[in-house]
Amino acid sequence: MKLKGFLVAAAGSAVIASAVLGATGPAFADPAAPTTIAGAGSDTTQDVMDAMAKALAPATIGSWNAITGGTTVHDPITPKSTTACTGVSRPNGSGEGVTALRRSLSNTAGYPASTTATYAAGAGATVPALGSLCFDFARSSSGPGANASSSGLLQYVPFGLDGVTTATGPATGSNATLIKGAFTLAQLKGMYANGTAAKATDGVTYDPNPADGNQGTTIHLLIPQAGSGTRSFFSTALGFNGTTPPAWVSDTYTPTAGGATASVQEHDGTAVSLDHSAIMPFSTAQWIAQATGHGDRRHGAILQKIDGVAPTAAGVLNQSFPSDLLREVYNVIPFSATTATGTPLYNTFVNQTPSNPLRMCARTAVIQTYGFGLLNNAPKGHTCGQIAPELRAFSSAQW
Repeated sequence: MKLKGFLVAAAGSAVIASAVLGATGPAFADPAAPTTIAGAGSDTTQDVMDAMAKALAPATIGSWNAITGGTTVHDPITPKSTTACTGVSRPNGSGEGVTALRRSLSNTAGYPASTTATYAAGAGATVPALGSLCFDFARSSSGPGANASSSGLLQYVPFGLDGVTTATGPATGSNATLIKGAFTLAQLKGMYANGTAAKATDGVTYDPNPADGNQGTTIHLLIPQAGSGTRSFFSTALGFNGTTPPAWVSDTYTPTAGGATASVQEHDGTAVSLDHSAIMPFSTAQWIAQATGHGDRRHGAILQKIDGVAPTAAGVLNQSFPSDLLREVYNVIPFSATTATGTPLYNTFVNQTPSNPLRMCARTAVIQTYGFGLLNNAPKGHTCGQIAPELRAFSSAQW
């Protein structure tokens, strides 16, 4: 089925739900069944988008989590009731979500016939076939970056504000962190980009690269798994190569008490709770959401101040946090959907008419309940649902 035909058909099957979320509640899981439109990708925004789908139209909008049960990656899922979409590999992170969307759109009207973009498939799963339309949107915690294009075939649509700070393990107990001080942004840039030792607020000098001559207490600098939007954002903000990170930066960790090396997962405090010498980037919004009962996987992780500024204020995102570490979060849709009036994609992500019941941006309580700030042009320049030319990405040549 070509995309235009799909959009029109989907419009006629929308089911409107009137669920209202309270201030706290359980984490939402995968959709109970295949839906009219489906998305996947970012771990950062999976909980808020799960809640948004349930609040708007659970039979129409499906948002699939990045991992299963906090541990299983790339397991088979069925986002659509078609043979091609049965048992596709679960996209883990922003990059894989966008890749799954590109593969789904390839070889449909207005899109290149193929793409080399792909990602891993777990046991019993396959990556979405070209032209399968298994996914209609992707969650992303980073913007287009180098893929921005004025003729892009995808559109990044902002909906909330997040901050990224560093986190350590718990302050006390058997898994107590050995990193007792905090750093400035300049120090973090030097540590991650150059392996430079830095004196923290506790007066201790921490050295991420003992190989150049031990200059203090060893600190392990962690980042999330490849394909993570937070990894992309954090590496850009701190000035190091997130695709091929320096030797002193790792996306795996080894427990201090011994055991197997494991992958660092986005916004999951397991790594810093088991490696007592480690710090890792952590979404402030995710930390707030988990602290209020939405799928808590912090494992005691503590958010650090940066430049002496706390990432939260009165339990919400502190928008006075260093601006380099504040970011918009997005849903990525086909650019053609930005003018496809009357369709679920258009009504959910683009249409800001007050009478539109699928209008996601009207659900400000949901956005804030899950730790995100509202967009009002400051500090990043966009509003919720804005179709900005600079947020188009992936031209035919980049596809």
